[in-house]
Amino acid sequence: MKTKIRNDGTNIDKLLNNYGIIRNAAKATAIAAVILAVILTCGCTGNGGGNDKPVSPEIEQNIKDLYSADDAVRKTAVNNLILAGDEAIVPLTKVFSSGDKTASMNAAVALYTIGESSIDPLIDVLNTGSQTEREWAANTLCLFEARAVPSLINVVKTGSKQGQEIAEIAIIKIGEPALPFLELEANRGSPVTADKMNSLIYSIRATEGLQQRLSAEGNTTTSTAAAA
Repeated sequence: MKTKIRNDGTNIDKLLNNYGIIRNAAKATAIAAVILAVILTCGCTGNGGGNDKPVSPEIEQNIKDLYSADDAVRKTAVNNLILAGDEAIVPLTKVFSSGDKTASMNAAVALYTIGESSIDPLIDVLNTGSQTEREWAANTLCLFEARAVPSLINVVKTGSKQGQEIAEIAIIKIGEPALPFLELEANRGSPVTADKMNSLIYSIRATEGLQQRLSAEGNTTTSTAAAA
């Protein structure tokens, strides 16, 4: 079966808004520019991996509360896990294996809000997790946009077969913010790597072109209907 990404990204964005968590595009772009500068300087894409440490009883309870039928309980659990920071990251990634959509969305919100220290553990899930876990990890990584691209490129180059496939899809979903990283890698990598990067660049541009055409057609249809 061909790898795909769950269509839950929009739902995660809605949940972020409900919790009053704002994705700061300008800040994300600035951070991505710093990352690109570091890559240009030291030639690294990095992927440190996460540590599976013993979990405190408080975090265990908050993880359990993500499965609650009570919205208030879930929201409190998300806020507590965000405050717990890095210690909560690996337990949060394990929620993805449950198959519980609501709990997984809340885990994604917490991982994104904890910040970039979530990226490497999510990359580990891309390489070693089940299909469901990889799909949720990919959707969560897409929230980080350009900040996740260097690690996703590393998976495309060296990850497991399943990890490579879903990392490619995640990069295409991130779209234009990924292009500077892909172009850099295409110019400095081996011929095989360059082919992969150029293929991703083509896919992003083709997808954006299709979206623009569909949007233009939709606007034309709306205008025609209004005129009638």
